[in-house]
Formats: sequence, C-alpha cells, structure tokens
Amino acid sequence: MLDGLSCAAAKAGRAASSAKSAMERVRGISGEHDKWPGVPRRATASYLAAMSEEKSTETRNRALLGLAAAVAIAGSGVAIARTVRSRIDRGRRDKGLSFGTARVHGAVLHFAKAGRGPALILLHGFPQDWNEWRPIIARLAKRYTVVAPDLRGIGKSTAGSAKFDAATMAADVHELARVLKLDRPYVVGHDIGGMVAHAYARMYPKDLRGAMILDVPVPGLDGWDEALSGPKSWHVGFLQTPDLPETLVAGGRQDAFLSYFLRMGQHDAAEMGEALKAYATAAQFHAACEMYRAFDDNAEFGLEKRGLNDVPIVYGTGDGSPFVGLADRIVAALKGSGFTKVARATVPDAVHYLVADNPDGVAALIEQHA
Repeated sequence: MLDGLSCAAAKAGRAASSAKSAMERVRGISGEHDKWPGVPRRATASYLAAMSEEKSTETRNRALLGLAAAVAIAGSGVAIARTVRSRIDRGRRDKGLSFGTARVHGAVLHFAKAGRGPALILLHGFPQDWNEWRPIIARLAKRYTVVAPDLRGIGKSTAGSAKFDAATMAADVHELARVLKLDRPYVVGHDIGGMVAHAYARMYPKDLRGAMILDVPVPGLDGWDEALSGPKSWHVGFLQTPDLPETLVAGGRQDAFLSYFLRMGQHDAAEMGEALKAYATAAQFHAACEMYRAFDDNAEFGLEKRGLNDVPIVYGTGDGSPFVGLADRIVAALKGSGFTKVARATVPDAVHYLVADNPDGVAALIEQHA
C-alpha cells in the first residue's frame, strides 16, 4: 500500500509541474486502474475522463486537481493537492497579466502589465505592492495598457540606491515609462504612490496626460503638517526613527505590524498575503522605513516646486478617509501651487484602502478621468 501511494504521489508531483506530460502518461495507462495502486477506482476514472478533454487550460487544470484529490483521498498527497490548487489559483488570478523587470537609475523595477490602449500607470501605497491594483486591472485593461510596478525596494523591485524620496521614485517610474515606450501615461498613485504621482506631474508635465492622487496629503502643502500631527499618524514618527523599527519589527515580526494597517481595509486573505510578502525581508522593510524618513525631503520638494502647470490633477479620498476633512484645503493648495486644472473626487463606501474597499468605485473614477 505504501509503495502504491508513493507511486501515486510521484505521478501527481510530475503532473503538477507539467500538465502536458501528465496527459501523455495518462494516455499510456489507457484506463488501467491497476497501474495506480492506492487510488480509488472512481477517482481514477474521473481523473482520466477529465484528462481526455484537452481543449483548454481550464480542462487541464481540472485534470490536475482530479489527480491531486485522488491521491489525497487515498490518504497521501494532501500537500500535493494544496500545491496544485495554489498554482492553479495563481494562474487564474494572473490571467491576462504579463510580468517583467526594467533597470532604471540603478534600481530594478518589477512590474505587471495588461491590456492595450492609452497608457495607465498605477502606483501602490504602504504597506502594499503592485497587487494593490489587482482587483481592478482586468477591468482597466479592456481600455488601457496598464502597468503596475513595485516601487523601488518593495516586493520584487530592488532599491539601487539609498534614496527613497518621491522625486527619486518619480524619476524611476518616468524611466520605466520610457523603457516600455508608454506614450504620455496617466499616472494614478495611492498613499505614498500618490506622493510619487504628484512629483511626476511636477517634474515631467509634458510627459503625462494627467495624474490622480488618492487618499494622501500632499507633502509641503496645506494640510500636510496637520495630517501628520494627530494620534492616527503615530506610525509615521515610529517608522522615521533611525534603526528602531528595523530592530523591533524586522526579522519575522513584519506580519504582525503590517497587518494592523491592512486590517483597516477590506482585504481578502490572498490580498493580505501578497502585501505581507512584499515586505517580508529586512531589506524590503528597511526600504519602507526609508520612504517615511524621506517625508521631509518630499515636503521641501512640495514647497519649492511651484509655478503654472496645466497637467490635469484629480485629488480623491474615501468618504470615510481620515483625510476627507482636509480634502478641500488640499485641492486649494494644489491650485495655489500652480496647478490650473484640479478636480475633487470622493470614493463612496471606502476609508483609506480604496481599491480593497470599493474596487468598482476606484475603477470608475479612473475611467472617468484617464
């Protein structure tokens, strides 16, 4: 019995790594159940029936699951079944997406890409990575060429240098757009990504169609100091403290710390897991801390970079956001700094993590302006 189960588990493992070779092996056994000792006959028959249909990836996925389930039923291979299910779920979630990297200013930016049409760049916030945008990419990809990078040092991107201010990251994204031949993209940024979107519009006004800043105060403008002074912003000072957060949090305690923030949004288990994975190493968590330590540089940039700018700007918050009370002042400050086209927007039924709370609302807002 043990030998039979080992045989089944080995075949299941090979099937999970290559659906094509699994089908070839099935053809070879031609329904001979005795060659699959330890696996119930009914489960084997179901597996073979599914494997005979080779018209689609979905069919092959069902076949793989059939074999993994059969092995698990026999009392062995539960881990195999979970592995196969995980790979198939990931494949379904990534349908229509392609992934790549680009070297920009010494950093290597990882990005997800989908769709065709006018270019649209989506910039994540803290503590998230490009997966923040996953719930709406498929919808947006029907109208746009969507590119969602990991900011330097986060997720699968490398830092390249010790600079993590918004202007440096905007230069990264601008170079990424050049490398990918994205003509005048529309740039959307949430949280820290919103600071980067603001810097992008200031630095490269001729190279984008517009920018959307979502649920973040703009460094150096009215509302910035007030937003950082309340008790809800306790984490800002903590993350800015030299070395302390890395000492107390990095090294296996990132999940407990970061999930505190993520639980404020309507993230499902998969979204939570992807976000935590993006900050799992000491280097990734350090990069996040350095982004907060660069806030003073970002504020100086906001104070200095003024002047007429005709890039259309949308400033949006959730209707339950901690920044909603500052929104009108921030819009006025953007106009006062020289932006001539500034619109105010609110995402209903959302707090801070807008895409997690109301993905359709965010997608509709982007479609309206991009």
